[in-house]
Amino acid sequence: MDCCGHEGRGSGDARFEIQKVADGVHVAVAAPAYKVNSNTAIIESDDGVVIVDTHSKPSAARVIVERLRDITTKPVRYVVNTHFHWDHWHGNEVYPAAYPHAEIVTNQLTREAMVTKGLKRVQDHVRQVPREIAQLKADLAAAGAPAERAKLETSVRLAESYLAEVKALKPALPTIAFEQTMKLYRRDREIHLLYLGRAHTEGDVFVYLPREKVVVTGDAVIGWTPFMGDGYPEDWTATLDRLAQLDFTTMIMGHGYVAGRNWLSTFRGYIHDMVGAVRDEAAAGATLEEVQQRVPAKLAPTYEKAFSVYGHYRPWRQGIMANIERTYAMVG
Repeated sequence: MDCCGHEGRGSGDARFEIQKVADGVHVAVAAPAYKVNSNTAIIESDDGVVIVDTHSKPSAARVIVERLRDITTKPVRYVVNTHFHWDHWHGNEVYPAAYPHAEIVTNQLTREAMVTKGLKRVQDHVRQVPREIAQLKADLAAAGAPAERAKLETSVRLAESYLAEVKALKPALPTIAFEQTMKLYRRDREIHLLYLGRAHTEGDVFVYLPREKVVVTGDAVIGWTPFMGDGYPEDWTATLDRLAQLDFTTMIMGHGYVAGRNWLSTFRGYIHDMVGAVRDEAAAGATLEEVQQRVPAKLAPTYEKAFSVYGHYRPWRQGIMANIERTYAMVG
């Protein structure tokens, strides 16, 4: 439910459903988009606002800045990036522009990854998106059905708009970096920024509100099959075990709706069982193709249904194939 009576309001394909999680704590849940947007956590305190993650493009971040005015008149003081993936920080530049005193915060590992990998990926998008546009236009020229044509026309428009944004991007790197823990003490709230170990990336940041028993997980926990292309499958489970030691009841995830501890148990179980199954197969001398045949069949009865609620984002079998490939390369 949208707290402000404008469910799903947005701009272009940047649409968010604002939900209240606790007093002064909201999440903007991202709707499907041409270039995926992350969720944003909005944490209000006595003297300002903390924003967690800024989406895949400045236009999406500007939607949140506009929506903030429905929630509070206080300025944004801190913007937290949970990790270096583009869909969580390419909107950073919007916040210092709108709130000149805003600081951008992450841990040192993530800031370094933004510099060494993230900035390169901006240029990768500049090179790759024209090819996507050319393919979409070719598909449009070949399309016959009106519904298909309309969908492709929209995709072309969004792709061209995204290319213009990414070409003009002024990547705003964090101005504050911490090592293991950073705590913000406001008069009415404690906000803990935590590094618990490698998981989705080398530097995942968790944001923990101990009084409200809320944790913001970034993509270390999401609502569907995780992307592991930059991940550490063997470390991920132990990191989630450390997360589970915190006293919380609610998770604001990087993607998907708000969840409870039961989803953490399911998500952790999937990673643990997938890694264990791949390791066993690799130790027995199985090829990658053999592992990709056997492991999904083994895990499907337990996990396929649970991970298919958001199947339109990343179908479970497609996701697990990529997860197996990453894990096999690391355990083999």
